[in-house]
Amino acid sequence: MAQLTIRDLYELLSQAPRRRDLEQDGIRLVYDGTAVHLSTADHQDRVIATARTCGHVTGAWEVTAYTASLASVMAWMRMLDGENLIDLAPVWASAPVVLAFATGGQVGAWPVIACPTAPADRRPVAQS
Repeated sequence: MAQLTIRDLYELLSQAPRRRDLEQDGIRLVYDGTAVHLSTADHQDRVIATARTCGHVTGAWEVTAYTASLASVMAWMRMLDGENLIDLAPVWASAPVVLAFATGGQVGAWPVIACPTAPADRRPVAQS
């Protein structure tokens, strides 16, 4: 789980390129224990933006989520208080994997294309 302010996560996600500017429909988020880094599925080595985490420190994870779902995730986040903390973590209790957002008793989810850090039997099949 990564924990950061809603405002920082929103600003990070707002740096994502528009869907029509991408070769593949994927936004890649990598949590290294101290920050969440944003890149794209088609250019994984090029970090577009980084948001520092605060609060709890947990194990690292990596997901690639559908770009097409980004607008609904950000619309949900605009309704929340930007100064509050939000928990961000991949959930693989069942397939398909989702990226879950939790804050103040509210939970949002973002469908995931790939999650290399999930157990092998729970990983979604990457689409190209």
